[in-house]
Amino acid sequence: MVLAEGRIEEAEAYMEARRQIFVANGYRLRVLNQAYFAFHGAYADVAGGAAGSDPIGPMVAQVWLESGALRPFLDNLTFIMDEADLRERVGQ
Repeated sequence: MVLAEGRIEEAEAYMEARRQIFVANGYRLRVLNQAYFAFHGAYADVAGGAAGSDPIGPMVAQVWLESGALRPFLDNLTFIMDEADLRERVGQ
């Protein structure tokens, strides 16, 4: 979002702050950028990734399991507009 708005210095400062957290936790990184997260699968695709916890993925997976096939899955998600709708759909 920051880069899309053209705030490059702010984006670089943010990534440097994140890099320092990695270094403080024993990961000796010289540079941290978006490619690092993509390569290491840390866009919330695994629990405990660099993006933190993923509240949406497990709920979507639950809807998929309950749906049984693609068409019912898509029908089940058609009117979900936000996380609250999804939580209601899965009974949370």
